[in-house]
Amino acid sequence: MSNKFYTILNLITGLFTVIVQFATSFFLSPFIVKALGAEANGYTQLAANFVMYATLLTTAFNSMASRFVSVAYHQGKTDKAKCYYSSVYVVNIGLIALLLPISIAVALKLEHIIVIDNVDILDVKLLFGCVFANFFIGMMSSLYSISMYVKNAIFYSNILNCIRTICNAVLLLVVFSLLPIKIFYVSFVALILSVVMLPAYVHYQNKLLPEIHFDKVCFSWSAVKEMLLSGIWNSVNQCGHLLLTGLDLLLSNLFISPYAMGVVAVSKTIPSAIIQLATTINSNFSPSITQSWAKGDYNSVLQELRMAMKISIVIVSVPIVTFCCLGVNFYRLWQPTLNPIVLTVLSVLGCSAFIVLAGTQVLYNVLTASNRLKINSLSFLAMGVVNVLGVYLGLKYCSQYGMYIIVGTSSILTIIRQFVIILPYTAKLLNQHWAAFYKEIFLTLVCCLINAVLAFVVIKFLPVSGWFSIIYDAVIIALFAIIAEVFLLWSKSERNKVIHLIKRK
Repeated sequence: MSNKFYTILNLITGLFTVIVQFATSFFLSPFIVKALGAEANGYTQLAANFVMYATLLTTAFNSMASRFVSVAYHQGKTDKAKCYYSSVYVVNIGLIALLLPISIAVALKLEHIIVIDNVDILDVKLLFGCVFANFFIGMMSSLYSISMYVKNAIFYSNILNCIRTICNAVLLLVVFSLLPIKIFYVSFVALILSVVMLPAYVHYQNKLLPEIHFDKVCFSWSAVKEMLLSGIWNSVNQCGHLLLTGLDLLLSNLFISPYAMGVVAVSKTIPSAIIQLATTINSNFSPSITQSWAKGDYNSVLQELRMAMKISIVIVSVPIVTFCCLGVNFYRLWQPTLNPIVLTVLSVLGCSAFIVLAGTQVLYNVLTASNRLKINSLSFLAMGVVNVLGVYLGLKYCSQYGMYIIVGTSSILTIIRQFVIILPYTAKLLNQHWAAFYKEIFLTLVCCLINAVLAFVVIKFLPVSGWFSIIYDAVIIALFAIIAEVFLLWSKSERNKVIHLIKRK
């Protein structure tokens, strides 16, 4: 089958996985908030953020492993690809040995690191402990998923993640129904499923890429150095991401209250789903773009980017604008114990960057494929530092708006960075005019405006009165918006090509 078909299959399975994951969070989050309070949901999200802090170290080695193995493999250098794979395998074992005692110490002394109120301390410690253990299992799974990237078969990983998410939801409902409610069940069930799914990743590694496997003889310090020198910029990038958005819950916990942390955590559910949706689109186009770059086919890279940006605009802008228009009604039904207006404002602030950048976010694949990460990472770090300073000053002088300042500042800075640095820099890498991709920003804004008009018209004639009506309105808005955007963005020949490809395959 063609590379384009695999890319479409990757995208479809990735989107389905995101929908399943969001549905799980949608049903479980209000249950946890109602049973244990907003603070409990906040601690669950904060534990995940602590793992993100640990990835500052692991990202330096792991983030570019798939890229190096893929480029070497598609250039016919199988021995070199095996060398990269074996080297990153050894490094991961060493990182686990280094981080394991640190994780144990953090979990045991957790009450001295964060504020723990209105919940059982042991329960929260077990929650963090299971999250840390799950992180280590995930490091091993990522090694065996390299084959899926190399073969442009990300759909295998998407399917496994989808199965795990469904099993996770079912098991959590069973556990919460049969046992006394505890916070740590969320991370404990996830840990068990990660362990169970690990052999499946090993199986697909052996099936898809049998010629690439761990061999201690192939370990190379020079390969480690090469991946580290490249991946270190992704660690810097991750640090910037951490400073921009990863400290939201921790700052809310330390400078406002655990309750405010819980409210911010709930408000981040929709923005997190939007970010995950955008990331899914981005990552599923990455293998084919990397392959084209490795072969020196830069015209194909540009063509794939143009198509990817159009797809991204349609898929990302529709749910964002639909949610923004239905947000208050949605939260009034979904989280009746919390203020729906506060939650809506926080959520809109959290995902507002993608109202502008829904299309151009796929350009990050160019940075990975070309191994040009320095400018992107340094700018991310700089914006992260500015964000922390801005939030600190905001909390000091306008503390009554603390939650809005924490969530909104990062979105503003993200938009500025994309406009000033990412768009002209990626255009330069592709030998295009520096303003080549600003057109996609304009198209994104036009699509969002069309979506908003359609949404307000639908809501005007079909007012929301309950879950059925809000779902009905959302479906109607989405259908009209998708049709309008497809005709606006895609030429007749492009529409026919996609329809023909889907029918043929």
